[in-house]
Amino acid sequence: MKRWISIFSFFVAITFASHPEIPASWGTDTNAISGTAGAKQPVLVFFTASWCQPCKLMSRLTLTNDAVKPVVSNMTHVAVDIDEHPDLAEKYGIDGVPTFVLLSDTATEVRRASGFQPAPDFLRWLTNGISETEAAIARREAFEKKIADIDQLLTSTNADSLHEATVQLFEICAERDDSIARAAAERLKKVAAHEPAALADGLVDPRLAARIQIANALRDHFGEAFNFDPWADLAERSKSAQQWRAKLQKPQPPT
Repeated sequence: MKRWISIFSFFVAITFASHPEIPASWGTDTNAISGTAGAKQPVLVFFTASWCQPCKLMSRLTLTNDAVKPVVSNMTHVAVDIDEHPDLAEKYGIDGVPTFVLLSDTATEVRRASGFQPAPDFLRWLTNGISETEAAIARREAFEKKIADIDQLLTSTNADSLHEATVQLFEICAERDDSIARAAAERLKKVAAHEPAALADGLVDPRLAARIQIANALRDHFGEAFNFDPWADLAERSKSAQQWRAKLQKPQPPT
């Protein structure tokens, strides 16, 4: 009987050892990483592994700290076993554990930290990150309003309205929030399809992100014939942009 109890205890120990040690309040549903629609709150992701000793210390000493727990409880918080989810580890560029990644409500990364952190250090990192995330959410809401205003301008047949809309789109292309940058890129493609000349000034925009999106929109319309290099130096960009400006301002054949 004792022998069977010993064998059973051995297999139970193996079973528990094969899973990371995480506090009871932490979920493991990776679907939660994308956030909850309308929640407008950050998402904290704890990348961990069963063999990681510093991860266990974080779980036992830091994440269960009385000052840390209430802050974490006010946001979505998910623990991810990198051995069970190597795809997520690769997606977020995790090359060591423990790693904590703080995401906005649209799953855009705000900040990260790696290695063991005592509770005061982790709490400082987390509260600063939450402030950054709240600012990012407020900024995105403002940009969403701006996108709506741009859509109104794009429906106008007035040339000044179109120019104003494209200038605002160039600015939004440089926004860090992926969802806003994608919204701008989609509208640039629509402009390129109907009024490609309206994007000519953007080819010399000082922001690389804007130049890339504008070039992509024009290449999407013209194909490989559009050979502008947004990474080129200023002199080369200016020369190439001037040539393309002249081409784009000519009446385009119907497509």
